[in-house]
Amino acid sequence: MNIGVIAARGGSKGFPGKNLRLLAGKPLIVHSILAAQTSRFLNEFLVSTDDPAIAEVARTAGARVPFLRPAELATDEISIWPAVLHAAEQWERMAGRRADAVVLLQPTTPLRTGEDIDACLARFLETDADICVSVTAAHDSPYFNMVEPVPDAEGLFRPCSPVMLDHARRQEAPPVYALNGAVYVIRRSVLATLENQFRVPRFTVYEMPRVRSVDIDEPEDLALAEWILSRAQDKQVTFR
Repeated sequence: MNIGVIAARGGSKGFPGKNLRLLAGKPLIVHSILAAQTSRFLNEFLVSTDDPAIAEVARTAGARVPFLRPAELATDEISIWPAVLHAAEQWERMAGRRADAVVLLQPTTPLRTGEDIDACLARFLETDADICVSVTAAHDSPYFNMVEPVPDAEGLFRPCSPVMLDHARRQEAPPVYALNGAVYVIRRSVLATLENQFRVPRFTVYEMPRVRSVDIDEPEDLALAEWILSRAQDKQVTFR
């Protein structure tokens, strides 16, 4: 049994109210609900939020919101994983059975599709991983064009990786990928103790194109997503 959790808290210091901001005429969270509804491999999904306004919009869009997330699981200081675990436990209590995999969908990556969800789940199953996350090819690489401040040497910088000293061309650097926040598939038994996804030993990825990997963190990101959708509609951008 694969269950989806769309996690959408009300607070956002950097971009207030972003989960209800309009994108192509729909609240941001609705795009994730539509993707979950078109997934073939998700058996069920629900929305976890502490915000009654988000809950109402989600229900109107056809999503289940059977509870409000406790306030202590919706602060800036806490990781997302306790909230996902809480949602999984609540679903299991209501369903009377245990989930096999839990799929986290974040509204801030609204261009992901139902096909992306299914492909990430398929990758998770075929590799027998404990976690599979969606990624996109990174524009910047710690092996080629990223530098960091030198500790205790004000104003000076150094390569992020010593490997940079051996590569004069970007094409020579090892491939790297950036997490885009669109899909996380987690084995239920691992979720119970998950604190840091990078500590999970059986970790794999599903690659998405950059055009569907926009992560909404500020108004400029929302404008970019709007531009991509409008150009895709006019067939000026290849969205799939």
